[in-house]
Amino acid sequence: MEKIKGIHFYVNVKNIASILKEETEKDDDLKRTIHRLHTYFYGFSKLINKLGYQVEKYTGGRAHVLIPIKEEEDLSEQIKTSLKVMVACFIYNNDMFNSISKYSQYGYSDFKVHAGMDYGEYTEYEIDDKVNDPEFTTIGAVANNAAKIQSFAPCNYIYILDRYYKKLSSDIKECFTELSEDEMEELKSKLKNSKVYKAKYTAIYTKDEMEEISFDLEDIKTAVNEEANKLNISEMSFEEVNIKLDFSRLSRKVNKKMTAGVICADIRGFTKLFNKSDSNLEDLAYVMQELYDTMGNKVNEQSGTKVQYQGDRVVAVFNDYKDAEDFRLRLVKTGMQLNEAIQELNDNPEISERLGNNKLRVGVGCATGQLIATRLGMRSYKDNIILSEAADRADICEERYAESNKIVISKHFYDEIKEEAETENLEYEVLKEVFTSIGTTGYYQCSLTFSEFMNKMEEKRIEKAARIANKSFSLSVIKNATGESARVGLRPWRS
Repeated sequence: MEKIKGIHFYVNVKNIASILKEETEKDDDLKRTIHRLHTYFYGFSKLINKLGYQVEKYTGGRAHVLIPIKEEEDLSEQIKTSLKVMVACFIYNNDMFNSISKYSQYGYSDFKVHAGMDYGEYTEYEIDDKVNDPEFTTIGAVANNAAKIQSFAPCNYIYILDRYYKKLSSDIKECFTELSEDEMEELKSKLKNSKVYKAKYTAIYTKDEMEEISFDLEDIKTAVNEEANKLNISEMSFEEVNIKLDFSRLSRKVNKKMTAGVICADIRGFTKLFNKSDSNLEDLAYVMQELYDTMGNKVNEQSGTKVQYQGDRVVAVFNDYKDAEDFRLRLVKTGMQLNEAIQELNDNPEISERLGNNKLRVGVGCATGQLIATRLGMRSYKDNIILSEAADRADICEERYAESNKIVISKHFYDEIKEEAETENLEYEVLKEVFTSIGTTGYYQCSLTFSEFMNKMEEKRIEKAARIANKSFSLSVIKNATGESARVGLRPWRS
């Protein structure tokens, strides 16, 4: 494990969830969109590999690209090249992928992409997952920041942080403009003391330069057209889910469609604890493995299915199946268990010493809704992929609204909790009380640990039992023949 200087960028299909939402009840259209996404990833991977770089993983409609800096080569030239790679990704999507005749004949909405980019140090890590296959990820603020700014970028725009901006040549800098105060409003809390710059991808290079980039991608254009023409939707299926979701059984051809819950949990400010020098990389590796074990165990305890680890973040799915507790309860309980377990790690002397007495904190986001689960992307198309508005909402809950040691849920999920609370379900009654609105955002939060939730459950049981007892022993009101009230107890034969 070593620190590496490099560029991270995220390119995301901004409208993939809305496209899928329109096709929810149309399986054939859903199959074509899954195949479109498969073809998009296929060509995107070929493009990045051709240029000598790496796609770390695909998450939903988002690709995470790594461009390590070679110390022996000129940094400014490598920065310049990385920007061309980014622009090539837009040209690939807009001018090549969206023009595939096999898909365009059905009149589908074009894929619309946006991107975020940063430069800095990161570490590569191979996760020793005790339950699933080993998983590669990167850890560092450079990846986190690129992901954050990408999520705010408009369609066809590239957002970059000032660290990357400062490495650009003066002529390229002129193509970017700093975000206004209004544009930075939501980002301020996420990127303290950082400037963000934006440019539309078409404004960075001349027409001739853009044509030159396109020409270099002709073989990619040919490859994605050939891949698209292999489409045979009769080979694809959407299966019902009657057992715990298992991604190892899925592929482009075998997909699952279900109503489920999604959780995203991220360790807040974690990378800042290990950015002093290379000397503490052993500590980083030790603490990271403890975190992955803890996250994985808590998901498994509530019969959830891990989708991916993403740096110091876990994404998991909870679906209903026979003999399992309501998936919504398992979802939010996992959030509370993670909140408790991560805080308890701070009491571990070994971890506390390796953290230099700093504290681990977690932010959790939860959402529910219809979900598509499949496997596409890298490593022989074995990236676990979840696609839906619920996945997007869970991401927003965690990324934008969950402060340290807070659990945030979407309005859709909170409305479900309120509805279930009306059935006098004790657990839902407590959940309705503990989640409070975050201003006018439409999101709700609480800071409970699982132990605190169980204590509130016990308080609610005692309160409910007392209320029933009081009602049973309370005096009844009757009226005599003249209409006067009289109170009698449980033995009406006594005056």
